[in-house]
This record gives sequence, structure tokens and C-alpha cells, in this order.
Amino acid sequence: MSDVAAPPRGGLRQMLPGVIISLVALALVFYFVDLPTFVAALRQSDWRGFALAFLLFFGTLIARSLSWRILLQEKTTFSRAFWVLNEGYLLNNVLPFRLGEFGRAFLMGQTQKLPFWEVLSTIIVERIFDVGIMAGLLLSTLPFVLGAQDARGAALVAAGIMVTGFFVLFLVARNRPGALALYDRLLGRWPRLAGWGRPKLVAFLDGLVVLTVPRRFFAVLALLLLAWAFNIGWYGALLWAFLGSITPVMAGFVVGASALGVALPSSPGYVGVFEAALVGALSLFGVEPAVALAFAISAHVLYLVITIGLGAFGLSRDGMSLGSIYAQISKRRERGA
Repeated sequence: MSDVAAPPRGGLRQMLPGVIISLVALALVFYFVDLPTFVAALRQSDWRGFALAFLLFFGTLIARSLSWRILLQEKTTFSRAFWVLNEGYLLNNVLPFRLGEFGRAFLMGQTQKLPFWEVLSTIIVERIFDVGIMAGLLLSTLPFVLGAQDARGAALVAAGIMVTGFFVLFLVARNRPGALALYDRLLGRWPRLAGWGRPKLVAFLDGLVVLTVPRRFFAVLALLLLAWAFNIGWYGALLWAFLGSITPVMAGFVVGASALGVALPSSPGYVGVFEAALVGALSLFGVEPAVALAFAISAHVLYLVITIGLGAFGLSRDGMSLGSIYAQISKRRERGA
């Protein structure tokens, strides 16, 4: 498990902006924090909140695994979806370039013999769901945080963008012959390129089938909403451990802010940007920066311990190493899979 491959040529230069952003975020957070208050917040936190957060976190993983299995049209087991999901989280936590999503597609393809692009398309669909839910959660709680009535309109715009994205993918999935004909027409002048990409497009379209079956679509939506509800639950439990009392709006806003924060470029594991997003979000509720940072670091550690532990166990069961996986998915990423 320790034979991590060296970064590809130019990889260190590509990593540098994310590392700098992480370091700047950490420096800014600690600049405004009183360390004795930070230590006191950790010591005085209620362990029962940590225990509850730990249990609720598994609810998130279970709901996501069930939804991904449906996106994969039940071509895999719940167990396989669960372990590959966590293996992907492990890759995001310890390897550069946010390779976790490519890693999930690669690992599922390796163990279940599913086409890489078919699996990747299901992850893209999942991400579209997540972006829509995150935007709706963040913007729907913002009016209560800032009293900004215009945020309701922004939430409607975000929902409209999500619906439009799904509609476009739905049209593509429903009209496979038309999509393939358009592809052949556009790349007709470059037959080698067209021949290379056509099987990948076919596999990608196979992964979009869930959008054409209402039963599957709404099952995935319901399970991902449940996963986000568990997210709010475990964040809320941890907030209670530090603050003693919270509101659903606070927990929901913090979850949305953290999801937005980790979308920024950063070092592996979202170091710095995760903490900065949570401290910034809690400052809007008047939470002392030191207490907010104690919560943020605790939440980050909880996330890393669970996902790295489960991911490492999953890779061990599969007889794989981080080094070999990194080398293979880096090659796929460089050549467009």
C-alpha cells in the first residue's frame, strides 16, 4: 500500500497552485484563531456528538452506494459499490489531481469488467445531482443567514440550471442513433480519432440510461437526498458537540459551504480549503473562529479517518496498491482514458 508512484512529468507544477491555495487558506484561518481557545474548545467538546456523527456518516456512505448501484443498473453488488466508493475517496484524500473519480471508474471496471466510460458517465450524472442539491441547500439557507431575499431567486436559477443539464443528457440518452450520427458527422474527416472515440461514446451513453427510466431516476434522487440529509445530520451532531445548541439552518448552510469549499483547487484531501470554508460559514452565525476551527478540524479528521480506513481496507481486499492505481489512472487521464 505504500508504493505510491512518482507524479507524472510536469505533475509537481500542476500540483503547485492547489498546494499554495491550501497553505494560504490554513495561514489565514490560524491567523484569526486564538490557540488557547482552540485547545479549550477541543477539550470541552461532548464525545457523544462525535459518536453520533460517526454513526450518521455511515448512513451517507450507504445511501450513496445504493444510489450508485442503481446508476450502474444493478450490474454490480451493493458491497462492490460500497468498497469502490470508499476506494475513490481514499484516492482523493492521498493522491494529487483529484483522481478519485477516475479511480472509481477504473476500479469498478477492473473488478466488474464494466467499460470505463460507462462507469464514468454514472459518476458524472451523480455529480450533476450533487451540484444541484448543494446549490439548492446553500442558496435556500442563505436568506435565513443573511436575510437576503434575492437568494431565493438565485436558488431558482440554480435549480433551473440543474434541470436543464438533466434535460440535455436525457435527450442525448433517448436519441442514441442521433447522437452517434452527429459524432460520426463531426469527426468524419478524422477517421482514426473517430474510431478511437466512438466506443467510448457508446459506453458513455450506456451509462446515461438511468435518466430515461423514471423509476431509476427518482430512486437515485431520493437516495442522494437521503445521503445529503445524513450529511446534515453528522455535521449537526458534531456542531452540537462544540456549541451545545444548533439549528437545522446552521447545519444545512455549513454542509453547503463545505461542499462549495472543497470544489476549489487544493492539495490532496482538501486541506485548508475545507477548514476555511467551515470557519467562514460559522462566522456568519457569530461562532468564535477558534471554536469554528476546532469543529472544522474534527469534522475533517472524522471524514479522513473513515474514508481512508475503509478505502485502504477495500484496496487490501482487492489486492491492489496506491502506486499501481495511480500509475494506471494517470496514464488514462493523460491520454483521455
